[in-house]
Amino acid sequence: MTTRLAPLLACLLLAGCASYQWRHPEASRSFDSDSYQCQQEAVKAFPPDIREHTLPPRYIGPRWRCPPGASSRSDCWLDSGFWTWPQTESYDANAKARGDLYGSCLKARGWAYIRVD
Repeated sequence: MTTRLAPLLACLLLAGCASYQWRHPEASRSFDSDSYQCQQEAVKAFPPDIREHTLPPRYIGPRWRCPPGASSRSDCWLDSGFWTWPQTESYDANAKARGDLYGSCLKARGWAYIRVD
C-alpha cells in the first residue's frame, strides 16, 4: 500500500513547485513593452482605490501550552483566553479588476499564461 502512495505523493509535491510565465508564439515580441502598455491601460481604467476595513475585537479562547520536550499532559498548563484589539487593514478595492484587465489585455495581444516546469 505504501509503495502505491509514494508516486502519488511525489507528483503532488512536484505539482506545487510549478511556475507560470507569459509566453507569446512570436519569440521576438517584447513582453516588457506589451506589459507596460497593459499596466497603463489597467491603471487608467481602474485607478487605485485605497479603503480601510476595521476588524472587530475578538476573543481567543484558552489553549494548552506545553514546554519543548513535554512528555505528558501533566507538564502542560492551560492559559487563559484573551481579547484582541480592533485592527484596521487597508486594501485596494480595484486591485482584482485591474489585474483581470491586465491579463485580458495581454491575452488580446497574443500572450498566454502557461505552466513552465
